[in-house]
Amino acid sequence: MTLVEEKDRLDDFTSQLSAHIWGHRFKDGQRGPEYVLEFLNVLSGTEYSFASDCYYRRRSIGLREFIFEGVKEGRGAGSTLVLNEAKKEKLVQAVQENNVSVLKQFLRNLEIVLYDTDGKEADRSWFARSLYPLHESLLYVELRKKNGSYGIERNFFARGGELYFLMLGHGTEHHEDRRVFIEQRFQQLLTRNKIIEKVVGKISAVFDDSESATDRIVAQLRADGRDARTPILPNQAEIENRELFEQFGAEMESLLLLDMDVYEMFHLLTSLVCFQLARYMHARSQSDMKPLTYFFDCMDGTNMHIYRQAAKSLEQHEAMLKERYLVEFERKSSEALGNSDQIEELLPKWKENPDLFYSIMGLTKLRGRKEAITRILSRCKTAADVQTTLKSSVREVVTSQLDQIQVTRVIARDGGFATYRRGSASNYRYTISDSFLQMLVFTTIRPGDKMEFHLFLSRLCTDHGIVIGEQQAKETGIYEKSGFNVRYFQDNERALRKKLRHNGLLIEFSDATAMIQNPYDCCKQEVGTDV
Repeated sequence: MTLVEEKDRLDDFTSQLSAHIWGHRFKDGQRGPEYVLEFLNVLSGTEYSFASDCYYRRRSIGLREFIFEGVKEGRGAGSTLVLNEAKKEKLVQAVQENNVSVLKQFLRNLEIVLYDTDGKEADRSWFARSLYPLHESLLYVELRKKNGSYGIERNFFARGGELYFLMLGHGTEHHEDRRVFIEQRFQQLLTRNKIIEKVVGKISAVFDDSESATDRIVAQLRADGRDARTPILPNQAEIENRELFEQFGAEMESLLLLDMDVYEMFHLLTSLVCFQLARYMHARSQSDMKPLTYFFDCMDGTNMHIYRQAAKSLEQHEAMLKERYLVEFERKSSEALGNSDQIEELLPKWKENPDLFYSIMGLTKLRGRKEAITRILSRCKTAADVQTTLKSSVREVVTSQLDQIQVTRVIARDGGFATYRRGSASNYRYTISDSFLQMLVFTTIRPGDKMEFHLFLSRLCTDHGIVIGEQQAKETGIYEKSGFNVRYFQDNERALRKKLRHNGLLIEFSDATAMIQNPYDCCKQEVGTDV
């Protein structure tokens, strides 16, 4: 088995556009839990320091071979992974025969199963499957099989997780106590299970999986932006989005205050990180400074007025992403094509060799639509033709490849704050799952504390732009624009109370008075927080 380090170039047009707006890079193939796992991989690989400029990646190939024996080798492949007899014999000697199958089943049960939009288990090969991080030794990079080799390629792993690490690093830079707490709390959560560490150590030794400091694969976290294998936030994002990043840090600190283990916390972390990334992408797409609002359907689709309002809210955010992308397209294409005189000079060369045009536009990787663009290029006679007809054709192609909309749909669905309904005109709408609701409560109310229900609604609106009930709908203008009977918003508010009650988070004294509680104790490792 060969392990290779793949290189990647940031040269295609769509990646350049997306990177300039949101960073390099988010991909629609990443799932919500994977963002969290990638972030934890990065943080543990830095030895729990947001100040680090690099991190090391665990490969753990042998560990995965042991756990996922019998799983298919690759997408669409008929073959499955089979351990050779020599390795099996070494395992028996290291772990003892009676314990091998029990241990394998235990670790296999820790797999984080991912699902597609149809609710079916995602089609993943053995080397692309992940485990709940009961201990940092169960964290490892996702591999990619290419030409019979297993490669570590940044564009296949730790993209969004690296970017989120940088965001949280910026957000805690001026809050030293908060930064120290987050670093130490994650280290505590990911290193406390010594039994797992011991068992994994034995398995790794059998497979020669143990990685010394000299043979670790080190990945850079900060560079000058010319190396596409390095995570890159957009220019000025550190300044333009500092307030948002600081809010991310405060929310993460609040969640980590809960006295629970990492397995129980993982779903809450997924909801939090996904919601934060969605807010980041929306904030980076805004053309004005108006507060973002998220209208949530708490009635599970039983009221079509509320249903459509929640769908409209999500559609507006997607339209905002697309509009921001088109603005960036105009800037980037004008920069690439040059002025009219330059176009007139180069047009004959482009028509003779269209690859020159594709190279200038960063479209060398384009598949499927090149012939149509080439035909339009061949009919261009003037610079005006290029700047209108040809540019319009290219715009249509690259916009159709915009995966940021799909990215936000994936993280919204996996984060528990959007629902997809097949066959409906409004397929996606903002909704509230149990894990997402719990996360909102736990990041708004400190462990052991309570908050009056309507104050909680007000805080959700102030902190996140979340609109559910009558008062916030009126304050944000949603009520007036919708033209709905106020009763619909009141019903939506009551539905949220029911969800809170179902989750054991609501104490009702009367119809008018209710308190929301955070029932957890505060973790013992509270380090001078500054919430």
